[in-house]
This record gives sequence, structure tokens and C-alpha cells, in this order.
Amino acid sequence: MTLKPFSKDYKNYGDWLKAQPRTSEYAKRVIRFHERFPTLSLNELRNTRLKDHNLSTASWKVLNSQQKRDRTLSLEILRNVRKGVPFSKAIEKTGANKKNVINNLGKYLYKSKGKWRVTASDRIESEMMFYDRDKGLISIVTTKSKNRSLIAEYFNGVNQVLISGDTKFLNKFENAKVIDAEGNKHYFVIDLERLYEIQDAQEEPEFFELYV
Repeated sequence: MTLKPFSKDYKNYGDWLKAQPRTSEYAKRVIRFHERFPTLSLNELRNTRLKDHNLSTASWKVLNSQQKRDRTLSLEILRNVRKGVPFSKAIEKTGANKKNVINNLGKYLYKSKGKWRVTASDRIESEMMFYDRDKGLISIVTTKSKNRSLIAEYFNGVNQVLISGDTKFLNKFENAKVIDAEGNKHYFVIDLERLYEIQDAQEEPEFFELYV
């Protein structure tokens, strides 16, 4: 496949970059956008807007099935990078499409000193399973990484409780709550018998990995 020229005067991005010092705000913007969208021409980079390539702000309910899978995979990569895994390795590990990941993580993924980095927190909506004190096992749409971490930490505690029978692992969740994307409050199940009931009702109980 023949690659389209980067611009009228430059065959590729490298030629454009080396032609003169690229220190103006305009040039810095082109460089920054090229890092995110390496297949775009100079004219396309000049006219593109980040929000046109950013799915991180889209609500969960407006995504189609494929987009939901892409977001879930992108959040797995986000988690791995926060744990210290290089972005390229995280992409390789999951087999994700890099462009999709960049679009899904939006402003929460950025380049600094030539390396892809992620913010310490985010406000990306995601669907998660939840043990609700009133409704039992349900799915809710969370609105930020803090809630995702709390829910996953809870399930890590649930696994320990079900093995040991000691509910001390869930003490911190007695009054904790999560507010979903619709503004509804959800409280955690901490009663041991109720946990056994929920687990027994599942054909294949899930193991929830701690999200940090």
C-alpha cells in the first residue's frame, strides 16, 4: 500500500520535522497530534480536534457492543500502565488496537519526554458487577477510576472472606457506597450469609482482580 504524502512539500512526517526547528506553538501542536494520530497528513493534523478522536467522555450507554469491548480493554491497559507496565508492552500483552486505545483513553493518556504516560485517575464510565445490599448481584455503570478501584478492592475482600469465613476483610465497606452514572447510590453486601447466598446463586462465580 502506498502511503499518502505528509504534505505538498514533504513526503513524510520525518522530512517535515527535520526541515527546520519546530518550536512554534503551531509546530508543537502538529507534533503532539502526530504522536496520537500518525497516519494523518499535515493538513488533517492542522484541522483535527482532539474531541473528534476522543471516546473517553462518551457515556457507556451510547457505545455500541464493539466500542464497549474496546473501552474495557483500554481500561485494562490503563490499569497496567498505572502499575508500571510500559504502554507498548501493555498493548502487546492485550493485543489491543493502539489507535482504539488512544481514542478511548483521551486526555488520560499523554506523552512526556517521548514516553506514553497516564494520569493517576480518570472519569471514564465503565460497567462493573456489584454486590448491592438491597438487590444482590447487579451491574452498574461507574463514572470514575476511584469507584472502579473500590469495587475491585471489595471483591478482593469478598474472596478472602469466602475462604476464611472472617468478615474483617470487609469492615471498611460497612458504610461505603458507590454512586452510579444515573445518580443512584449502591451499598456493599458485607453480611457473610448474604454473600454465600449470592455466590450459590451464580453458576460460575467470578473472581474480581484488584484494580489499582
